[in-house]
Amino acid sequence: MARIAIIGGGCSGTLVTQALSRMGGQAGISEVLLFDESGGFGPGLPYGRDTNDGEFILNMASSLLSARAGEPDGFDRWLQQLCAGQAEAPGGYVRRSLMGAYLQDVAHQAESAFAARGVKLVRVAQAVTDIERGASGFHVATAQHAWHVDQVVLALGHLKKRSPFPGVAHYHANPYHDLGAIKAELPRSARIGILGTKLTAIDMALLLGRLGVERIHMFSHSGQLPLVRGALPTTPLVRPEHRYAGDTLRGFLRWFRESHPCGHEYPGLMTIRDPLVRIGREIEAAQAVRDWQLQLDATKEDIDRYWTALRPNQKRRFFRKYQGLWMSYRHPMPLDNARKIQALLQAGRLTVHPGYRATRLAEGRPGFQVELAGGTLALDGILDATGVAGNLARIDSPLIENLIDRGLVRQHELGGIAIDAQSLQVLGQPGLFAIGALTQGALFYVSAIERLLLHAQRIAGQLGRSAASTAVGDREALPPRERVAV
Repeated sequence: MARIAIIGGGCSGTLVTQALSRMGGQAGISEVLLFDESGGFGPGLPYGRDTNDGEFILNMASSLLSARAGEPDGFDRWLQQLCAGQAEAPGGYVRRSLMGAYLQDVAHQAESAFAARGVKLVRVAQAVTDIERGASGFHVATAQHAWHVDQVVLALGHLKKRSPFPGVAHYHANPYHDLGAIKAELPRSARIGILGTKLTAIDMALLLGRLGVERIHMFSHSGQLPLVRGALPTTPLVRPEHRYAGDTLRGFLRWFRESHPCGHEYPGLMTIRDPLVRIGREIEAAQAVRDWQLQLDATKEDIDRYWTALRPNQKRRFFRKYQGLWMSYRHPMPLDNARKIQALLQAGRLTVHPGYRATRLAEGRPGFQVELAGGTLALDGILDATGVAGNLARIDSPLIENLIDRGLVRQHELGGIAIDAQSLQVLGQPGLFAIGALTQGALFYVSAIERLLLHAQRIAGQLGRSAASTAVGDREALPPRERVAV
């Protein structure tokens, strides 16, 4: 009987756990070990209480989110039960911590489903520091104990980045991890910079605004803020009859334009650069359903196939030239957040800069100097809002270091670790799988819950088939009188 270890009890680890628990029959699986140092199984960093400000909201409407296959409105129905008669009604952009509570409930239900099938789910509130391949299976080690398991899933979530300025005050390489310090230590009169201009940067700008910081500077290469999510449609979206089957970015864009006719919005949708003008136009446009957003959303079911079909040079070109543009259009911000950002811009408290080049320590004084294409910016503190590091050398994780040293994982040329894009198995390592941010190079679009859910199902299928095969093999090796029915 197989023993499976899932390293990480956040969103992706929870989704793998519940996918396993919902499989028809559990032949061959005797025990599932779920590791998470925090002990807070379910929410993970994006939705956990300690890594969230009470005002952070989801960037997608609750009616579009679910942690269960076949239940596209699962989160919304859960909210209807939780929030009946309350001001925070389902269907809209709710507090992020509510998604954390929902994922906790999903984890509890998975545990009950396992118990009903005679499978033991063990929660281990310890940090995994090393994994070693044995003669059969793997040895999973924490500082306190070690376990032998047959298969391992790396569901490590949003790992910390190494700071380029270790020990330097007021530089926060991992702002969600550092929320407590940011709230307690950043001077309100200081000039605070935010590296990045996408959704994480929006969260941080709004947080600094609530804290009373008067001089906030956001900067990135493009200087482009996310666009604004339009109203939700009342009728189902009609998917195009034919899917793209090519392998170039140019071909994909041509197919998208021809097969997804979208209504014209406002002049300058693709060209306006002034942040205040642009966000004003966006807020106006977001009062209605925005066809092009719906069409982009419709690609989510096929994005893995589109990405893996691209030639390697086309993928490199995308990361080099178009990733920021994609993030601005594919991941718009909620209208409520847009109005708050507009207010900060209008008040002169927030400035957005394009042309980011480098950050250095200031000379002769505490603080930092940011080099931009148009000059330099003197800052007292910086929050790095660029997301999870794709370069494994920049990840602050003893486990990742040991996996590299043991040869169990290697860097993917486009970020994260090298995996098989179909099975999500780590290349060259049977029985070792990965999900989430660590798979960004192979699969690109790996942070949205609907993608994590699909990837979790793939991994669960691989784990179940392997465990069942092992169980049959073990049974056939027994003398006839000792064999038991599956």
